[in-house]
Formats: sequence, structure tokens, C-alpha cells
Amino acid sequence: MKINFNRYLSILMITCASFFVEASNEQAEKFIEELKTHYQQSPSLEVFSLNYHYLGRSPFYAWDYQAPERYLAIRMVEIDLIKKQFVENDVHHFSGGRTFNRVQFQDDKRSLFYDKNGLALGKRIIKQSMDTYQELEGHIFINIDFMVVKSLLETPNLSKVAHFYQNQKTGLKSLTLTTPDNNLIEYTFGNNPVQLASINNKSQQKKYVYADYQTSNGITFARSIHKYFGNVTKPSFVHRIDSLNIIEEIEPSKFKVPEDFGPIIPKHDKSLIAKEIAADLFLITDLSASRNILFKVNNDEIMVLGAPISPEFAEKTIKTIKAKFPKKTISSVYVTHPHGDHIAGLWAYAKRGVTILADAYTVSAIKAYPYFSQDMAKFKFKIISHEETVKGADFYVLENSHSKRQSFVHFPKSGIIYQADFLEVAFDNTIPKVIPSYTKTFIDFVRSKQLTINRIVGHHRNNNISLSVMNKTYNAIL
Repeated sequence: MKINFNRYLSILMITCASFFVEASNEQAEKFIEELKTHYQQSPSLEVFSLNYHYLGRSPFYAWDYQAPERYLAIRMVEIDLIKKQFVENDVHHFSGGRTFNRVQFQDDKRSLFYDKNGLALGKRIIKQSMDTYQELEGHIFINIDFMVVKSLLETPNLSKVAHFYQNQKTGLKSLTLTTPDNNLIEYTFGNNPVQLASINNKSQQKKYVYADYQTSNGITFARSIHKYFGNVTKPSFVHRIDSLNIIEEIEPSKFKVPEDFGPIIPKHDKSLIAKEIAADLFLITDLSASRNILFKVNNDEIMVLGAPISPEFAEKTIKTIKAKFPKKTISSVYVTHPHGDHIAGLWAYAKRGVTILADAYTVSAIKAYPYFSQDMAKFKFKIISHEETVKGADFYVLENSHSKRQSFVHFPKSGIIYQADFLEVAFDNTIPKVIPSYTKTFIDFVRSKQLTINRIVGHHRNNNISLSVMNKTYNAIL
């Protein structure tokens, strides 16, 4: 029986909870037996492949936070539940042509991760924890309705620990229980036949709505899963399963990294260091260069360039600056564009009275960022304009396909540029196979202005991009 997704969605999201009435223990036991009988018909997956695609939505990673588009991701997984092995390839397509094509796998000896496009890691390989399998298994299970229910039915004394409710208006039935890790979860089922309709993790504010049940290769499963994370009315992710197949084994050759990739990245010290790269201009980074911040000393004041991904990272940055210049005051912090990983750490500065430098569009986005809503009165802003100079730093604000407005800063005396996302090059200077269109926008502009370039500091991964590497990247676009 094919379920009408829109009908179930309206039932689950609009129907008043007061229609659900708790039933007796006897009714609960009867319903649980009904579930066991029904799900005995589902296959016992041991080695299988799952291919699906999804549309993600995140306003503060979109081109325009006011009208966020969805990005497309395609994921292909093969997993062996007996040997606890897997191979996964996921391809993410973001605005402007930014593409991540990532592979991870785990056999009985190792767990490795690499980026086929080279945008994030270049040719380098990350050695992962052997716990990665357990994490992936959890992500896979939530996408397969009958595997989730079978796990529920393995709960000891389920009829005693779960509360059984019936919705007298819709006929939907639900089981609600508290898990050993104190999550309150509600499982809701439809009738004729019994099918999982939704899972609502009320403690974590995560809701999964299952629909469009179809049978393929003898397996009946929900092809559509809408995922709601947080207090949202529109799904955070819209999933569509393309295929689910039982396989004999994972081909051994898939547990190999291509010959031209390497080396494996060693574990590194994540402590931050500050070093002078030009007169009164300092770089803050760690050995991986995963996040790079600049700060400029102007007499007794300090201008920070780049707001880290989190308040914790921002606090570490501030501590590093204070350790080097304990008597100087951080007066301003510059933000390139309003994506979440570039503004989430701003509260650490705002609570200290530090002025935020950003273009007008970015300022409006920061003001709309939900995590700052209760503290916005403490934020101070100075809007920077295109081609404005502030204390020896030239700011440029561009229209591009990555963010509606995005800026970078140039220090003409030293020939240093600080930018985020315009030009992304891995730590080992590998040129990506697929390069975003906004990289061309940036390089074309830099060339048109004939800016002196001795070093380009990227907020991500590479803080010493040379003019030669920039030119090679541009040639790869053409």
C-alpha cells in the first residue's frame, strides 16, 4: 500500500496532541505483538547497499539567508553488519559549484577518509577512529524504517517501559519511552498495514517522518524521510532512498585508497600559535591550519580578522592574542560573510564590547542569527563599504555565487590578502578537480585591481597560498 506523503505529513504536524489517549497495558501488549508479527516479514539485513540523495537546508550556509535554497547531496553506502565494515562515498553540491566528493571506509584493520575532489584535503588522508563504524551504523539505521522498529522491539520489557497511545481521530498509534540515555522518544505508526509514520526524539528536538512505502527487490521500505532538527516547520533534510539491495560482500578493492593519494595525516597539536608574518600583522593557527585568523596591531588597539566557528574557538583565539599583547585592547573583529562557521564565534567578542566590522548585508544576517537573538543589544557594528580603507587595511565587498555579499581584505604594504572561501586550496597545494565559480570572480577582481600579492591567507586549511598557486587554480577553471 502506497502512503500519501502529504496526507501523513499534515496529520503528524497539524493534528492536536490531545487526540492521543493512553491505552491499557493489555492493549499495549496486543499492539506490540502486532508489530512483532508484522516486522517478522522484514528481511534481516546483514550485508547490503543503500543509495540515497537528500536536499539539505541551512539558512546561514546559503547564498541568501533570507531565501535559503537547498543543496544536493548524494550518498552511496555498502555496509557489513557482521564484519562491522563499510564503504561510503558522499558527494555534496553547494551554491556556486562548491563540490565535496568524500570517501571513507573501514575494514578490520583501519578506518580512512579522503576527498576525491581535493578541495578539503588535497591528496592527504585522514586516519579515523575505529569507532567510526558505530557512528555510521546509527546514521544508516535511521534511514531504514524496519531496522529502526526492529531495534525498538528488542527493548527488554517493552510493554512495561513504553506508554501506548491511540489517536481517536486519525487511528494513529504510538509508543513513547525513555531510553537508557534519557531521551524521550515517540514512535508513531499508521494502519492497514502497520507502517512506521514518524519518530520524534523530543529530548533532542529531532523528528523523522517516513512515507512513500514501496517494494523493490522483495524489500518493502519507506523511500521518503523528512527530517526536522530543532524548532523548525520546514524539514531540515528531505531524503529519498534510490535503492536498497542485499549483497554478498563488499568488494575488497573498495578498501583501498587510490595510488596517487597520501600521506596519512598524523595527529597534531591543536594548540594555537601566533606568529608575525608582516610588520604588526600576526597569524593565529595550529599545525593543521584548519582555521586561520589574522590580527593587526594598531598602536594600543588590535583588529582581529576572522571570527572562528564557535565561541570556544573564539575564546582560545582571544586568549592567544592576550598572551602575546596583554596590555593592548581588541577593538574590532572583521567578518567576511555571514555563513554559520564564520559568525558563530562572535558572541565571545560582542560580550567584551568589541566592534564587529562587516558589510551591510552581513551585518543584517548577524542580527537575524537566531543564537544571538537574546544578546543582540550587546553587539556593536561598523559597516564597511566596498574599497574602504580602515587603519591600513583595504576592504573589498563582492557579489558572487557563494554568498550574496562577501568581502576580503588586502594589506597593500605587505601584499597579503585575507579571505575566506573565495579561494580554497588544500594544505598541500593540490588544485581541486572541481573549482567553484566564485573563485574565478575573486581572481578576476584581484587581477583587475592589480593588487600586489605576496601571500594569500585562507581562513580554511591553507594560510600561505602563493600567487603561483592562485594562477594554477585559475588555469584549471578555464
